[in-house]
Amino acid sequence: MGFSVSGATAVIFLGLFISFGIAYSAANNGMERVNEAYDANADDALARQNTAIAMDNASVVQADGQFYVNVTVNNTGSTTLSIDDTDILIGGNYTNHTSPNMETFEVAGTGGTDIWLPGETLHFNVSVDTRPDRVKVVTGPGVADSEVV
Repeated sequence: MGFSVSGATAVIFLGLFISFGIAYSAANNGMERVNEAYDANADDALARQNTAIAMDNASVVQADGQFYVNVTVNNTGSTTLSIDDTDILIGGNYTNHTSPNMETFEVAGTGGTDIWLPGETLHFNVSVDTRPDRVKVVTGPGVADSEVV
């Protein structure tokens, strides 16, 4: 009877030790994910706080029955922006910077870049079918500026 009680006690303690190890690993991994998400959220908030854009010029020109929207936007913040993450809304319609209607799309006079540095100017000229009432530019961090044309 002495060995069976000792053996059962050893099995119970071994089971508790293994269960605690599994529970601790799961809790630790979950806490690491929560901390990583919190840090990523703080980084995103800092990027939004340091991002600013200002529309200098937005105008519509009509030529040969076609409307052309000319827009100049300055990166006045301290965050380097991505052109691929920058969205353009013309009259409430999304316009991609690689659209065939995009006549000109350049940053600081260069058309083949994806980087929009602080202090640089984004200029685009796009053809549209109807005269829009508003142009809006939205950056990757979510900061936007719009102007009535």
